[in-house]
Amino acid sequence: MYLKNITLRGFKSFKDKSQLFFEPGISVIVGPNGSGKSNVADAISWVLGEQSPRTLRGNSMADVIFRNKNEEMGIAEVSLLFDNSNKVFDTEFRDVKITRRVYSKGGSEYFINSSPCRLVDIQELIADSGIGKGLHIIINQGQVNEIALLKPIERKAVIEEILGISKHKNRRDKSLAKLEKVKNDIDRINDLMDEIKITMDPLEIEAARAQKYSEIFNLLKNEEISLFIASLNNLNIEWEKENDFYKKTKDELKKVESEINSTVNKKNELSKLTDKERSGYESWREKIDHFNIESNNIANIIALVESKQNVFRTLKNMFGIDYTDYEASEKKSKEVVENKSGRDDYIIPLLEEISCKLEEIVGHLIKFLDNTKKKVQDFKTLNYIEEEINLITCEIKKLSGMVESRKRKIITIPVDMAAPEEAVKMDKKNDSDDKEKLNKIKSLKEICITNLERANKINLILKRFLPVSEKIKKELYCEFEKKNKSVIENQKKKSELESQIENLNQRKIELESDLYKSDIKKEQIKERVGAITENIVDSYGESIEYILKSYSPSTDVIESEIKVKKLKNEIKKYGNVNPNAAIEYKKIKKRFDFLSEQKRDLVEGKKELEELIDDINRRISDDFNKKFVEINRCFGKYFKILFPLGEGEMQLEKSNVGSYDDYDEIGVDLKVDIGNNKFVNLSLLSGGEKTLVSIAFLFSIYSINPSPFYVFDEVDASLDDVNISRFLTLMRNFSEKQQIILITHQKKTMEIADTIYGVTMQPQGISKVICEKIREKNAEINQEYKLSLE
Repeated sequence: MYLKNITLRGFKSFKDKSQLFFEPGISVIVGPNGSGKSNVADAISWVLGEQSPRTLRGNSMADVIFRNKNEEMGIAEVSLLFDNSNKVFDTEFRDVKITRRVYSKGGSEYFINSSPCRLVDIQELIADSGIGKGLHIIINQGQVNEIALLKPIERKAVIEEILGISKHKNRRDKSLAKLEKVKNDIDRINDLMDEIKITMDPLEIEAARAQKYSEIFNLLKNEEISLFIASLNNLNIEWEKENDFYKKTKDELKKVESEINSTVNKKNELSKLTDKERSGYESWREKIDHFNIESNNIANIIALVESKQNVFRTLKNMFGIDYTDYEASEKKSKEVVENKSGRDDYIIPLLEEISCKLEEIVGHLIKFLDNTKKKVQDFKTLNYIEEEINLITCEIKKLSGMVESRKRKIITIPVDMAAPEEAVKMDKKNDSDDKEKLNKIKSLKEICITNLERANKINLILKRFLPVSEKIKKELYCEFEKKNKSVIENQKKKSELESQIENLNQRKIELESDLYKSDIKKEQIKERVGAITENIVDSYGESIEYILKSYSPSTDVIESEIKVKKLKNEIKKYGNVNPNAAIEYKKIKKRFDFLSEQKRDLVEGKKELEELIDDINRRISDDFNKKFVEINRCFGKYFKILFPLGEGEMQLEKSNVGSYDDYDEIGVDLKVDIGNNKFVNLSLLSGGEKTLVSIAFLFSIYSINPSPFYVFDEVDASLDDVNISRFLTLMRNFSEKQQIILITHQKKTMEIADTIYGVTMQPQGISKVICEKIREKNAEINQEYKLSLE
């Protein structure tokens, strides 16, 4: 695995997107002071999870974002792309890109292959790859000088971090913290157990008393609940009986109501039938009455016709007699006229007699008309008779008027006082009037004869109708009697139905009264059930469902009542009892037992932690001692390369208070002879010598636990040309297996580079990267040289 490239955008002096592509071998980054080349090392450290702004040469994390006088970026982002072909990272991807992004407003984001993730995810990914935090894969000039001057304990810590022993120490430290916490928990549990025991002992005595009380209470509870269930069963039986009675009464009431409705329907139907038959009966009665009236009218008409016959027969005879008498009187009057004597004496009485007869005829006619109006209801017949009588009366009145006129003339003008000519004229005139009167009387006689014949015909027709009328009357009366009988029978049935309805209504009232009484009784049963149920539930706090499911009824109610009374008296003797004493005791005893169990678990855990810590200490000590020998050998080897005439070694050194058995008190001291045939103190060495000693120290550890790549930031700044050559010899040997990135000003260092990156600073404070692949150019030059030789 190696670092393929690094991409920077907005990070420190790299405002614009900048990329550096690396190859296996040695890559060198050069540039003047302040150009921003060291920012590349800071970017690698930042992406791999560095959280300290001071390590990144800043005061806050916002200082890594590009800023100048004219503009300020809102975001800084750096990505590292690794070649994972040998699967150092535990992922299936061939290339792995790790990205970190920070915002000027606060907050940061992490990505693995452009997928959002957490910092811990990145740390877990790189933990076993050799590039994790604390492995010192990025070394700058200041760190090199500090390593040479570290205390033995601190120098041993560096070895542990690079070798990966520190993670075991971290695990041990966590176990020690847990052990300390377990010890504190044990002490706390002991205090709690002592405090609980003070309360638990007297509570145990109270719990025993409460237990006895509870036993009696449970007996009372069982007995009283059994008595309650027995009472409830009795009430249920009573309820069922009452319910059955209620149901039967309800059914009977429904039946009675149904019968009432049925009877009322029958009555209504019968009433409709009776009304219909009564209507027919009334119709038939009206027909009978009408028939009787018409029969009476016919009888009256017959009587009237017969009376008319008599009247017209009388009038005929009277007019016949008058006509005969008048003719005879005419003859006599002529004789009298001729004789001129006794004329007036004879005519006047005759006229008076005729006038009386005429008035008598008019009286008979008027009386006949009045009787006819009373008896005849037929308007047409009555009108016809009235017209005929009025016609005759009118003629008679005219005749009577003529008679009276004649009579007045005779009385007014005596014959002897008149002149003979006038008498003759008057006699002629009188003769003319008499003829006219005779004609009138004759005409009235003929009218009477005509009406008499007409009356005879009508009377004959009516008498023929009488037998038919009697036959119809007989049939009508027979049907009328049937209708009348049916109406009477229906009326009797209707009365019987009304009586039946009245009886049924009375029975309905009785049944409704029984239902009301039954409802009251059922309500009383419900109240009793509710009262005893509420008493039991309130007394013992059990649901009715649970009671009915878990308890059985008492077999002897009286004996149960006696037991309940006795147990209640015993309960009273106990007085005030803490009912929760047993529960509290069990609870606190359970707590005490729990704490005891916890204490046992903690003691066992303490023992296991102590064993684990001892095992970790042994493992750490064994691993360190085993690898320290190899590191010491490598240190002597690399020291000899850097100081050909010198000699160096590592020695384990104990602290003033520690012993060799206490691993944590052992440090690592460096004994170096730079060629003066004596071991000197490191603080007395020059800067370049200190740098070479630190490099030998670091490379001896790197050789035991190598990382995929290393970054050295100007570690050769204090070296002269001779020492640089020795340093580069070591670097070439080391680059055969590891990727090396060097940041330097030294020209000799640049000579060993496979790839050189130049970093320059633009006027606005922006870093710019220039790349040159030296290995490819050297290959081209060598190829041209070989061709020229050929």
